[in-house]
Amino acid sequence: MVSDDLFADPPEDTQEEILQAAFEVLQEQGYSGLSIQRIADKVGLQKASIYHHYSDKDDLLLSFVDHILDRMESDLIRTADVSPKTQLEGILDSLLLDERANTSTVEISPPSDDLLRVFIQIRAQATHNSDYQDRIAAIDERHEEHLAAIIQRGIDAGEFRDVDPNQVATALSTFILGSFSQRATRTQVSLEPVHKSIYSYLENSVYV
Repeated sequence: MVSDDLFADPPEDTQEEILQAAFEVLQEQGYSGLSIQRIADKVGLQKASIYHHYSDKDDLLLSFVDHILDRMESDLIRTADVSPKTQLEGILDSLLLDERANTSTVEISPPSDDLLRVFIQIRAQATHNSDYQDRIAAIDERHEEHLAAIIQRGIDAGEFRDVDPNQVATALSTFILGSFSQRATRTQVSLEPVHKSIYSYLENSVYV
C-alpha cells in the first residue's frame, strides 16, 4: 500500500489534478456523494473538461486505482535495498502501528486514515463491478507478490525458514487488509494485538 504522500507533490498535469480533486471529494462526501460536478467545482474546471478525460466517475476512480498501482511500483523499488527481515518488519510496523519506519536505506510512511477510508470505499465497489474487481485484484496480487519476494529473499539469505513464500504472503496480506478495514471504519482502534500476533506467527513459523 502506498504511503500518505499520494498527492504530496503538485499535480503534473490536468488529469492528475482531477484525480487529486476526486480524492478530496471522496474524503469529504464518500462514494455516494462523488459526482463529476463536485470534482469540477473542486478543481475549478467545467464538467466538459472532466468528461474530456473520463467518461464517468467510475472511469475516473479506476484511473485513480491505476495511479495507486503506479505509486506502489515506485515505493517497492525504493524500499528494495535492505535485508529481507528489516524490509518486512518496516512494512508491518508502518502499516499496523501507524509509525514511520526508518533505516539507513529505507523510509516507509504509513498511509493516512483518509487514504485508507478512500481505499476501502473504492474496494467496496468490487463487490458488484467487474472492472473494480480486476483493479483491486491487481493491487492485491502486486502486494502479495512483493511480500512473497521478500520472503524468498529471506529464505535465500538464511534469515527465514524454507516456507512457502506465497502462503506466508497471503497470510500477511490478509492481516494487513483486515487492519486497514479496522482503521478506516472505527474511530478508536488499537492494532497492537494484531501486530503482536503477526510477529508471533513470524517468530514461530518463518524466522530462523
